[in-house]
Amino acid sequence: MPTVAERLLRQLQRAGPHDDDQLAHALGIRRQQINQAARTLEKRGIVKRTLGPDHKLINVLALGTEVDAELQPASPPVVELMSEDEVKEAMSTYLEHRGYSVDVRWGRDRGIDIVATGPEGRLVIEAKGAVSRPAQQQNYFLGALGELIQRMDTADARYGLALPDRPQYRGLVNRLPQHARDLMRLLVFFVKADGTVEEL
Repeated sequence: MPTVAERLLRQLQRAGPHDDDQLAHALGIRRQQINQAARTLEKRGIVKRTLGPDHKLINVLALGTEVDAELQPASPPVVELMSEDEVKEAMSTYLEHRGYSVDVRWGRDRGIDIVATGPEGRLVIEAKGAVSRPAQQQNYFLGALGELIQRMDTADARYGLALPDRPQYRGLVNRLPQHARDLMRLLVFFVKADGTVEEL
């Protein structure tokens, strides 16, 4: 039986560029599975994921890719580091499914990473991606907290962090004193490798 990656490649070969939602609809596969397979293929240089005009990542076969040759058995999977934009994309989908209107700053765009308005009012969220070095990940986390505090300009909003679901990020969150988290009314969202989101 063909894998998700094989079906994804065949669809791109047959019908051209697709975003993850389009692929999920065309193949009848959950979006999270599509996202995971597409990111793996991107790491292997088989698929390129570029930001489209509607700020969705578009999957395109890399130049010179011969699908039949690429469908040979792959080498063992590599550990992937989730980018900040992938965290934002997962959060945007998560919040939209919960009835929020979501505004996202992609890439290096300045401003609040994610502002969402919906059933529970206004959410202001700072997002960070994963990095390989633990010390750098700690700096990212502390930087995200500092940036979030600078955004706390009204009592009418709730404030949160969106982070890849990695053990060190969980450890850093767990070490935050509960009193400080209560004072900040801090929300924390962990984004898993398959694109699903867990809210603490």
